[in-house]
Amino acid sequence: MPTNRFKLNTFLDHEEEVFHVARTTINSKNDLQLHHHGFCEIFWVKEGSGIHLINNLETPLKTGCLCMIRPEDLHTFKLNKNQESMVITNIAFYKDSLNYLKDRYFPESQNYFWSKETLPFTIQLDSDQLNELSAITDRLMGQSRNYLHLDYLMIQVFRMINCMEKQQNHIPHWLAYALENFNTPEQLKLGASGFAMLANRSVDHINRVLQKHLKQTLTETIIKARLQYANQQLIMTNSSIKSICFDCGFESISYFYRLFKKHTGQTPVEYRKKNRKIF
Repeated sequence: MPTNRFKLNTFLDHEEEVFHVARTTINSKNDLQLHHHGFCEIFWVKEGSGIHLINNLETPLKTGCLCMIRPEDLHTFKLNKNQESMVITNIAFYKDSLNYLKDRYFPESQNYFWSKETLPFTIQLDSDQLNELSAITDRLMGQSRNYLHLDYLMIQVFRMINCMEKQQNHIPHWLAYALENFNTPEQLKLGASGFAMLANRSVDHINRVLQKHLKQTLTETIIKARLQYANQQLIMTNSSIKSICFDCGFESISYFYRLFKKHTGQTPVEYRKKNRKIF
């Protein structure tokens, strides 16, 4: 696949501007070439979902996913098969502004834009955080794109992420990302290998980090994720219990029933009857 190198000044309207902010709708008609650039970029998915092609890997993107792209990262986007569009907000700025932020706020950090990992720093915003960040960006759309507004925006982003990481007991960002995204039938059916692909780590390493931070094994983590998915499907859909069982990655319905009752105190049928939401 051909690659391009983007330059920030080609996106700026005036010489005095120091950053670019845009909200872009990506659809199936877009010709998105793999590219890298000599500047820094932060983007988040405002609506929809898709796939991030990043440094020869593919990672899922969904609404609220925020990612920090380093100048050396090679990336582009594509849509899921059944997705018509994905709305992305991105901020691009020169590397010297990043150096300033590091010197002032993160002198010892090896995280965020300064991570040496293959995949860039990624975190999942909840709906309130996404709305807050979108509102801040909307207010800046018509403002001068100077250092004052760039610093204000980036400080808000780092403040939000810092609060989230404290709440997560300093879970590594790759683990938080895997925990957040291990929730689709495709991933759940793969089990440990699916989780390992999301985390881009070995199963043994994931087990050690899970034990350290959450006091649980990968097997326990997978069971919790599968049962959480089952809970949601039982409440929110008309899918049969058999199909929900298999979508969760369980191969035996009897085992699914025993495990579900052990964790909830109810059978799937009882749970659905008690908690089903009517619209």
